[in-house]
Amino acid sequence: MKSTFATFVLVVMLSACAPRAATAVVVEPHDPLLCAIADNPGNYDGKEVVLSAGYRTDNRHFETLHNPNCSGGGRILDIGRHGGSAPVARFYAEQKRLCLKRGASALCNTAAVVEVSGRVRLKPEGGVFFDLEDVRSFRFEE
Repeated sequence: MKSTFATFVLVVMLSACAPRAATAVVVEPHDPLLCAIADNPGNYDGKEVVLSAGYRTDNRHFETLHNPNCSGGGRILDIGRHGGSAPVARFYAEQKRLCLKRGASALCNTAAVVEVSGRVRLKPEGGVFFDLEDVRSFRFEE
């Protein structure tokens, strides 16, 4: 009996020490900061921010963050550069897994709810990029 209890305690303790990945956490795309950045991008140029937003891709190789709750309609930020962190790599690996599951070996349309951090950067030709540095949480729509 004692060895069974000791085994149980050991398993519980080891599972508590296991590394945890930021995946499949539900966040809602209601962040007003995305709306403020889209409305006045010059005020945020070069600043690091954390956003809760919708994420979308399309078949033209675009990635966007959006908030459908902004006044005056949904606001969109184009994703620019991708950081090399492990959470960013996990996010894109999950996106690829989802596309392969759908039978699409190339880019496919995906949607997710994400919480991300990155830097706002003005485009030389106008508009704004969000350079993705970290993916704190995500949930893809299957």
